[in-house]
Amino acid sequence: MNSSLYIHIPFCKKKCDYCDFFSIGERDRVGKSNNLSDSYISALIKESKIYADFYGIKKWRTVYVGGGTPSLLSPLQISKLFSGIKDSAGLENDAEVTLEMNPDDVSREFLEACRKSGVNRLSMGVQALDDRALQAVNRGSSLEIIERALENLKNYWDGRLSVDFIAGLPRHTYKSFEKQFEILTKYPKIDHVSLYTLTIEENTPLWKKIEDGKIKFSYEKADRMWLKGRNILEKLGFCQYEVSNFARKGFEARHNSAYWKQENYVGIGSGASGTIYDFDEKSAIRWTNSLSIPAYIKGVEEETASSAKNLSFLKRNIENLDQETLEFEFMMLGFRQLGGLLSSDYKKRFGKSLAERLGADDGTGIFARWKKNRLAAEKSLPGGDKCYFLNRRGILLLNRFLEELLD
Repeated sequence: MNSSLYIHIPFCKKKCDYCDFFSIGERDRVGKSNNLSDSYISALIKESKIYADFYGIKKWRTVYVGGGTPSLLSPLQISKLFSGIKDSAGLENDAEVTLEMNPDDVSREFLEACRKSGVNRLSMGVQALDDRALQAVNRGSSLEIIERALENLKNYWDGRLSVDFIAGLPRHTYKSFEKQFEILTKYPKIDHVSLYTLTIEENTPLWKKIEDGKIKFSYEKADRMWLKGRNILEKLGFCQYEVSNFARKGFEARHNSAYWKQENYVGIGSGASGTIYDFDEKSAIRWTNSLSIPAYIKGVEEETASSAKNLSFLKRNIENLDQETLEFEFMMLGFRQLGGLLSSDYKKRFGKSLAERLGADDGTGIFARWKKNRLAAEKSLPGGDKCYFLNRRGILLLNRFLEELLD
């Protein structure tokens, strides 16, 4: 079989105050860039081969290097990592290969290393083009750094480019928030935008500052900013295809779509998760690797040296997903996408009628009620198939829809 591959690089120069993802930054006292050792890169390569051999993976459909801060990799480490990944299973001819980066790491040498290694898509965490907003969340960047990175990308990068924005950052004005979208016309290489609403995660430094009254934050302002951002993106020709993702036509992120469509993906690296599906048995296995980097590396080394080849030495937590869980995730992930769900996919995977599950044909059913309130719609497709989806208003209420579906 073929599969997508996620590679986790859990290192940062420093962690942003809103970040709740697993990564090691300066506030953890051990997260300097020199901790990105060659032994970790070697473990990633070995782990990719372990899974490729165990599951019979012939090709990687997509590869996504996330973090943390993957752009902390040196040019030599980038070359070594991708050479090893290609040796483990190879890449499909049209594979999408993405690497996340921070603006302060974008140099001609870095971009050249990515190109030579087969990276064809970069994702840059801009977050905001406002120094006050960036400083408010301890973001290790600035307007000057971001503009320099964009110029380097304009001059030295020929691949695809995605940028991230966050709506609702403290001290971010509406005027500055709106103005930042001008870079999409100034830098036409940007074909994809992820627009998130700032989420305040409990026990993060930002949460503590808000709790202590040191920083003001408004959920209402964040939501209004996001809606304003969506309108601007659509006027600029970016189509919303998922809750937080917008793209020019034909430039949707294929790797993330693998998650949303319940396709197999292998996750390697400390803290990474992967899922392999078996819809014949209506089950799946999901794992999350150890958050201890030394334990992770040791487990990979022991598995590589073992003759058993049963993955028992890998340090990871395993979850076996049953049909009920897979069905709910099918709904949750499918309705995140404006393309919605196909009745044929549901029938093939779970052997049941999607219309009945959604209450689409019953006038009092959940989907029928949302359709009546102009929050959802359905359309007939050739061959008798049907597509069910939440519209651009309904997708804003996704959580409420899923709660009703579960009741």
